[in-house]
Amino acid sequence: MTPIVHGLSEEYDGRATFRLLDARDGADGQRAFEALTLNGHPAMLVFDASGRETYRAFGVIAADALRAALDAVLADPS
Repeated sequence: MTPIVHGLSEEYDGRATFRLLDARDGADGQRAFEALTLNGHPAMLVFDASGRETYRAFGVIAADALRAALDAVLADPS
């Protein structure tokens, strides 16, 4: 998933922020994994500008699915 995320990060540069976290790091990644009750990995989440989760998926996700989730949240003016 890392190559897909890196590619999308470049594509959406300046319009979206991407964070890669490791659930097994014993630090920020693990805390985020637990706080968001993520049941598997890799996990992909999209949040809008107000911090509301708009998309959640687990496992290998196609770039087009992530792109659609990003485009939807970027197109919503609220």
